[in-house]
Amino acid sequence: MQQQPLRRLPDIVWFGLFVAGYYFAYRYGLAFSQKAAAPLWFPTPVLLCALICIPRRWWPLALAATLPIRLWTAVPPATPTWFLLATAAVDYTTALLAALLLRWLSPNPLRFETLRKFALYCLVAVFLAPALGSTAGALTRLALGSNYWVSWQEWFWGNALANLIVTPFIFYWVLRPGDLKEITGLRLVEAALLVTGLIVSLWMAFEPYGANSSFVVTRVYVPIAFLIWAGARFGVQGASGAIILFAIFAVRAALSGFGPFSANSPLAIATQMQHFLLFQAAPLYLVGVMSDASRRSEQSLRESERRFRSIADTAPVLIWVIDQNRRCRFVNKGWLNFTGRTLEQELGFGWREGVHPDDLDHVDPARGAFDLRQPFELEYRLRRHDGEYRWIMTRGVPRYGTDGEFLGYIGSAIDVTERKRIEEADRKLNHAARLATLGELTAVVSHEINQPLFSILSNAEAADALLQRDKPPVEELRRILADIHKDDLRASEVIRVVRTLTHRRTPQMAAVNLNELVSNVVRLMKADAARRRIEIRQQLGVNLPAVLGDESSLEQVILNLMMNGMDAMRDTPKEARQLTVSTTELEYGDLQIAVIDRGHGIAADKMSQLFESFFTTKPDGMGLGLSTSRQIVESHNGRIYAVNNPTGGATFYVTLPSINATRARDVESEPTRSGEPGVSLAKSRALDAEKAERI
Repeated sequence: MQQQPLRRLPDIVWFGLFVAGYYFAYRYGLAFSQKAAAPLWFPTPVLLCALICIPRRWWPLALAATLPIRLWTAVPPATPTWFLLATAAVDYTTALLAALLLRWLSPNPLRFETLRKFALYCLVAVFLAPALGSTAGALTRLALGSNYWVSWQEWFWGNALANLIVTPFIFYWVLRPGDLKEITGLRLVEAALLVTGLIVSLWMAFEPYGANSSFVVTRVYVPIAFLIWAGARFGVQGASGAIILFAIFAVRAALSGFGPFSANSPLAIATQMQHFLLFQAAPLYLVGVMSDASRRSEQSLRESERRFRSIADTAPVLIWVIDQNRRCRFVNKGWLNFTGRTLEQELGFGWREGVHPDDLDHVDPARGAFDLRQPFELEYRLRRHDGEYRWIMTRGVPRYGTDGEFLGYIGSAIDVTERKRIEEADRKLNHAARLATLGELTAVVSHEINQPLFSILSNAEAADALLQRDKPPVEELRRILADIHKDDLRASEVIRVVRTLTHRRTPQMAAVNLNELVSNVVRLMKADAARRRIEIRQQLGVNLPAVLGDESSLEQVILNLMMNGMDAMRDTPKEARQLTVSTTELEYGDLQIAVIDRGHGIAADKMSQLFESFFTTKPDGMGLGLSTSRQIVESHNGRIYAVNNPTGGATFYVTLPSINATRARDVESEPTRSGEPGVSLAKSRALDAEKAERI
């Protein structure tokens, strides 16, 4: 009826019911007394509900249909027509104002979902509109000789109480009643007991023969328990139904002149009943609204929990929840399928039974992050349903209630066994590459170690011969000892490099001086270069900043590139064999190492495969050096690439961020977390490519 014109049969039926309802409400409103205004002006709620429901373009029709009722139904004798028209205009204006405000301020004015919406309704329909209407309505009664302020109070209370008591009943029982399908058998039994008890208590409170009894004052409070029951258990719908029954009994007793309103003047009876109904209805509706809000909150919580369980059970990860006492409260279906256990077995501390015994202490969240309420990430082994222990990586974050109370942790876990196997294979591959590099350097290593050892032996023999003299030359002996010390350090450095290449170790990130790094590798390679008749040149930048990296890993990269460059010059004439190693600082703080040879260059069809594992251009190569170098450089947030030189040979570039550039890039990349590279990295790579093209 809200969306379509009144031309269909259901709309016509509803419109007819509205007119009939307004007719009976108007007659009943005039039935109380002609000497005082009705304590509840029943036509107001009927008109207000109709205006809220029907489209605005049909409001004039609704008002026009009720006007004949006001002019010719139960009109007291000698009532001026102007008075009837004036009071009708006031009632219509009041109802229109209330309907406009309620429809504008609330998307669903037929329901009091929250205390705020109920308070808004009371402000508009119970206070503001009646107050404005009574201001104008009292003037019409003043014209007939009535007291203005008395008329104002009667008019105000009649409309206010009608909108407080009758309108919610129409909202919840006539226009939009509850769904009977949702009512269970026990709920029906409870409702029947409530209605029976309420009717009996109302009959006791307003029975006619108890007027002279000493119980007459206190018996009106008997129904209060049933009113609270209705509001607390059945919400606003129960409260509106209970209070309308209460009002019917109270109005009947007042009209008949018995019960608690007997032996009084009509004005006193109306005033007493208005105050009495107000003090009963207002608290009861508050109870009903809070009960509905609590019930919706519980339903929303249950629905959220159902959605969470549904999402969690369909998620491709293992999900777990623990409470503040570190007890498991929930694991999803993926977890149960993985472990092959039931939810009951996993709850509490049962989940620990599947953890590898060696990892139990490690996975205990109480050790560190749990007590600090911090997110954590760890890896451990969890027994799968087939008995195999699989590596699990889990992440947990603290969870809190709406009041900020710490509730425990929620987290997810994934199987990373295959990833760890790949990582182990990569480590073995890198180690094999180191051993291969060491094998190619066997002659260099032998020469670099034998030379200082031979010098040490010669100096030791010379010192021994000098000591045989009667007066050994002290200064000569000191020079010999200094040479021995120098040769010893030289041999130790060679042994350190060899151990670095052969031992498996965890990278240690620290500040590295690239110039010193290049000089150390060049010093190691000089003997091999001399054997191959290759001249090594260094072009080192001045005052270069340090880079953050693992020194031994970066040494391996430079060593691989230099050895590849020397191998590429096997067929180059001896006088043209030259290998240049340079270091420069690029714009934005990046550093670049370039290894330039004068060899045969790189075939165009092989350039894209150059850094792939097991790809090699050497007859006796393993194809591990360049792929390992790429992994090392990329792990340092750098870049490695090669270009052919215009005059022959190739140049391999390694670009690494300096420590200062790394810090600045972290700051710049904060706003670009969508996956795009930071500005400085993009510009640095553009400069790399530009420089490569120039070369």
